[in-house]
Order: sequence, then C-alpha cells, then structure tokens
Amino acid sequence: MNRRNVLKMAGITLVTTAVSVQAKEEPVAEMIMNRMKMKVQDPAKPTDHELKHLPQITIKEKDAKGYTVVEILLGQKGIIHPSTPNHWIDFIELYADDKLVGKNVLEADISSGATLFSVKLDGVKTLTSHAGCNLHGIWTASVKV
Repeated sequence: MNRRNVLKMAGITLVTTAVSVQAKEEPVAEMIMNRMKMKVQDPAKPTDHELKHLPQITIKEKDAKGYTVVEILLGQKGIIHPSTPNHWIDFIELYADDKLVGKNVLEADISSGATLFSVKLDGVKTLTSHAGCNLHGIWTASVKV
C-alpha cells in the first residue's frame, strides 16, 4: 500500500513537471514575432542595427582528430546584441556549405548570442550562420574557409 502511494506521487510529480515546462515554453514562442529573412541594405556601410544582428564567424584551432572549433558571436565591430526578457537571439545555426552542422536554441535574458561548434572542415568551402532575433528577423553571414 505504501509503495503504491509512492509510485502515485512520483507519477503526479512527473506529469506536473511536464505541464509546467510546457506552460513556460508557450509564452516564449509567442514573443518570437519576426521570422523574415533580413539583409544589410548597403554592405559598404552597415548600420549599427544591422551590425548587432549579423553573426560573426571565427574559425579557431583544429584538434588532433581533425575537428575545428567555429565560434559564432552575434554582433560585429564591438556592437553586441542585447539579451533581455523581451529582445534576444533565439537561435543560431551553422552550415558547412549547404549541410546543417547544428542549431542552438537560446533562452531570453539568461543566454547571450554566442555559440561554438566543433566541425570537420575538410573539403568545406563556405561556412554560413543564420541567427534569429525574436524582434528583427533572421540574419545571415558567411565566410570562405
């Protein structure tokens, strides 16, 4: 009888946790207001607004197993994208040529627009990053390898 109550409470706790996690995620989805693909209007003179939304891709060191660290930061020329409860970078993707390497989903306020990927770059010609700002759309940057 005591074991049955313990199992029943464990089941209730599991269901309650699942429901509360789901309830927490729904308002965040409602705050993602813009999924338009954006681009710099004048590449020779990007605005501060454009610079803070552009992924900056940095190719770092290659390890003994052939993986290279690729760092992606949101913002360029010292202009960093904010991370507040109402305005943040909600995802960062990396593509090696046209193949998805990975996607990181970021939480508002507690994470910044930055991530690392470990990638085999043998034969890769271009790295491309897409980053989504919940208010200002999806921004893209590429670098030649």
